[in-house]
Amino acid sequence: MSDAKELLEVEDPAVEVLTQHLGWKEIDAKKAEEMRESLKHVHLVQPLLDAIQRFNPWISDDNAQRVVRAIASVQAASVIEANEKLHGMLERGTTVLQDLGDGLGKKSQDVLLIDYQHPENNQFNVVRQFRVLNYKENIPDLVLFINGLPVVVIECKSPTLRTPMEEGLTQVFRYQEMGNEYRNLGCPQLFHTVQVIAVTHRDKAKYATNFTPARHWSEWKDPYPKTLDQIRDEIGHAPTSQDIFLFGVCSKENLLDLIQNFVVFEREQNRVIKKIAKYQQFRAVTKTVERVTRKDRQGGVIWHWQGSGKSLTMLWTAVKLRRLRELANPTMVIVTDRTDLDHQIHGTFERCGFPNPTEAKSSKHLQELLGNPVGQTVMTTIQKFQDAAAVYPILSHNANIFVLADEAHRSQYKSLAANMRRALPNACFLGFTGTPLFKKDRDTRQTFGGYIDRYDHNQSVADGVTVEILYEARMPDLSVFGHTLEELFNRIFANCTPEERREIKKRYVTRAALAMARPRLRAISLDIIKHYEEHILPNKFKAQIVAVNRRAAIRYHEILNELHGPSHEVLISAIHNDNAYFQPYQRSKSEEQEIIRKFKEEDDPKILIVCDKLITGFDAPIEQVMYLDSPLREHALLQAMGRVNRREMNKNYGLVVDYWGLAGELQKALKMYSEKDVMGMVHTDYRKEYLPRLQAAHSAAMNFFREVPRQANELAYKDACVQYLEPEDRRVVFDQRFKTFSDYMDMLLPDPKALEYRPDLLLLADIRNRAMRRYRDEQLFLHGCSEKVQKLIDEHIKVEGIEQLVEPTSIFSSKFDEEVAKLTSPEAKASEMEHAIKHVLTVKMDENPVFYESLMERLKRIIEDYKQKCITEAERLKLLQAVLDDVRSPERFALQQGVELDVFPFYQLVQTKISDEKGLSSLAQDIYSALKKHAVVDWQQKEDAKREMRRDIKRLLRSELSGNDLQDLTTQLVDLAARRFPG
Repeated sequence: MSDAKELLEVEDPAVEVLTQHLGWKEIDAKKAEEMRESLKHVHLVQPLLDAIQRFNPWISDDNAQRVVRAIASVQAASVIEANEKLHGMLERGTTVLQDLGDGLGKKSQDVLLIDYQHPENNQFNVVRQFRVLNYKENIPDLVLFINGLPVVVIECKSPTLRTPMEEGLTQVFRYQEMGNEYRNLGCPQLFHTVQVIAVTHRDKAKYATNFTPARHWSEWKDPYPKTLDQIRDEIGHAPTSQDIFLFGVCSKENLLDLIQNFVVFEREQNRVIKKIAKYQQFRAVTKTVERVTRKDRQGGVIWHWQGSGKSLTMLWTAVKLRRLRELANPTMVIVTDRTDLDHQIHGTFERCGFPNPTEAKSSKHLQELLGNPVGQTVMTTIQKFQDAAAVYPILSHNANIFVLADEAHRSQYKSLAANMRRALPNACFLGFTGTPLFKKDRDTRQTFGGYIDRYDHNQSVADGVTVEILYEARMPDLSVFGHTLEELFNRIFANCTPEERREIKKRYVTRAALAMARPRLRAISLDIIKHYEEHILPNKFKAQIVAVNRRAAIRYHEILNELHGPSHEVLISAIHNDNAYFQPYQRSKSEEQEIIRKFKEEDDPKILIVCDKLITGFDAPIEQVMYLDSPLREHALLQAMGRVNRREMNKNYGLVVDYWGLAGELQKALKMYSEKDVMGMVHTDYRKEYLPRLQAAHSAAMNFFREVPRQANELAYKDACVQYLEPEDRRVVFDQRFKTFSDYMDMLLPDPKALEYRPDLLLLADIRNRAMRRYRDEQLFLHGCSEKVQKLIDEHIKVEGIEQLVEPTSIFSSKFDEEVAKLTSPEAKASEMEHAIKHVLTVKMDENPVFYESLMERLKRIIEDYKQKCITEAERLKLLQAVLDDVRSPERFALQQGVELDVFPFYQLVQTKISDEKGLSSLAQDIYSALKKHAVVDWQQKEDAKREMRRDIKRLLRSELSGNDLQDLTTQLVDLAARRFPG
């Protein structure tokens, strides 16, 4: 049924959109196989040769064939390396040595593989059920080809499956062999040229590029330049997520644009990470190009919320502008407002292979670079636009200059920004910001223009790109704002005698000095340790402390050491001629980068203590909380808070804990923007907001079992609830409700109001755990909950002395029959046996497909007969017991056939093709011995060993079989050997 649904509701509609609305042509799978050298080769040879000769009419047949062979057998140490090399060939073409008969002899000639200027000149094909043979055969549902080269793989799943997206992702990870568990199971050669991979079940389609982890897959939500209304008119119904993906990514123009301009290979910690644009990045760059290529060329502002990939949007904007022929090799000036951001963006451009970005070393160097700009990419901080002269000089009247400014348009840089505009009076200015424009920021609108594209915090959270930011003020009695100096002094030094206070007062007379007072920092440090260990550490996330200045940062470090707090490091700026107090904390650039790497990738340090570093542009998804003890204001405050909004597995929110007393400043900062721009940006009273949500989630989860009568015997009640969860669709709904309840508990624990719901959380967790065991349902494992909630449940289990219900009991364990006997009803006993048997048969199916498939058929007949009321409960139990006995005793069946247990699976496989049982056991033994003989260490990696296996098997079988039967059985036997003795 699911296959039919997949075909009719997902695959057919996808092909219909591609062929009837987007101009792709379908090639039958058999015809496509005829165009390939073999099932191991993935490109369609003739379309590829045709394109090479069409785009390069001068090329010789030998050289055209040479290009085809170079693509098919690219020299690379890994799939990602092969993909990077071949992406370069797709983007820029390749070269061959050829004499064009112009008297210059053999020269290197450029060979184009794709015509980006004229999309209609390319051949666009879609093939269904595309078979690829590696160690095993894999069959992706849809593969899209441009000029015979596979560039898109789409896996379709039935919308009726319980977890269609997860199942689809597992399949495409297996195709790519992402992880050791998929070794030798996929078809990695298919992904040498593939650029886009998608999984769709119609109602949701997600895409990514090669080797992208599941958390970074996303929906394409805007089919720009088309609108949703235009698509609705075209296809005749409201567009699904799948339709939007196809129109947005797989339209000919958009797909070619993505391949040429929106793919990067970024090098991080000696790894190559391939990235492709999200819909908002593609839209922003496309809109920017449209605006700057109009006759009345204008700049503008791209506002994309922090954490949504702004640096890459800048990079792709620069790539696209540089590639446009009508702009004739423009000069790019990339401007930031901080040195660390300048280095970060320069690093991004450099890592992604952007040609020759030059960093301005000084104001003078910047003037030299811009004095005669011709196609350069210049990176600078806005502070370098300063000069001793009264009026900043004009450096270039050239109009072919594009200034891409990251946060450098803010009001505090007015004089520097004015210098920048005076230096380059005819340049086009493009502003990129992670926070919106101030309501009264007329200068920015005059310099840059209005918004080109907006992607705000609410869209980012809805898309799963970032998480919500929650704000909490703590220890208000020690806040630096909100008290007079005298009142604050008395609070901090409340434990001192009047004489001591008089002495201390001589030193502590300013607000800044009071902020750094050790008694205050010690009290806050104690609170930080308690808060971090109770709220953040259980989920294995990390923290940042932002201190008022360098001395305060070091004091926090010293006090945390005294209090044996979590592991931490201090990162502060070094100043020339620093005194001895600061010198131990001076770090080289490489030392600083190593600390940051460990913070992001290793268990320790848990906390980074800073004052001016890493509060803008710092991207560490592992950070969940910022402890803020510094007088940040306006957009600097909002930017700093954005450090905690990066998405990470099981991270539901980011938290800012304020010790300075910035609530008023935060409200003031938010009021500087339009209400529409900041709505929902920061949740300032999240406990008040989230408690009703927790109450609603609790009610929904508890009411799920309202049809189950409550019983005095709690164990009997839990058993009845587990029985109620037998239908899979019920488990899906219950699981969703439990996780929502669990997520809100995670957000609010250990708040006393949340603790009221702890008993019900533990009850539902126990039911969920028992259902997981009963139905062998991996989706119900507690990995769907936060570590904090899991810890709460684990502690309850230990305190109550309850057996830890994690792994279901195997039917091969002596305890299984005892556990079945404990169940309170015949229905529960039968259910336990049925699901235990089904689980074992599913797991063992590959070990002996014939034997276990026959048992699975018997099980399905029992289930169906019971549903149709053809058998009673007692008969059902008796039949299930018989199947259970057979599952436990394969050796009995092997003995009946006269073969050893290890030979039995091969015997049964041979028996499917050879009906005459005379001499069959002897033949099976010989086949087993031949296979075993060649199964040396890593034999699956050795083509010679497999070839010998196939040769010996065919020799043994040739007297009984021929043609396709011989070929098919040989393949099945080698596959079975691969599963039974992996080498």
